[in-house]
Amino acid sequence: MKIFAYWAARTGIFFAVVAALWLVGWFDIIAVIAAFVVAWLISYLALPRLRREAQEQMATMLDRSGKARRAEDAEEDAEIGGEDSQSRR
Repeated sequence: MKIFAYWAARTGIFFAVVAALWLVGWFDIIAVIAAFVVAWLISYLALPRLRREAQEQMATMLDRSGKARRAEDAEEDAEIGGEDSQSRR
């Protein structure tokens, strides 16, 4: 949930910066790129705790996914090893 909250906050900041640039009268592709950079900077400075919590949650999810993958790989290797030993006889 922290990952989604962080993503939503950063997206909201981006759209706020785009709207501010549009109100100033500056809206073209350069304004969108500038909004992206400015929003990234603002979110990096304003949301350090949320960013850290999202990183921790993502690391936990990836670790859990990696453990499952390693277990499946070990099981598959055992099956392949069992077939090889039987086919050699």
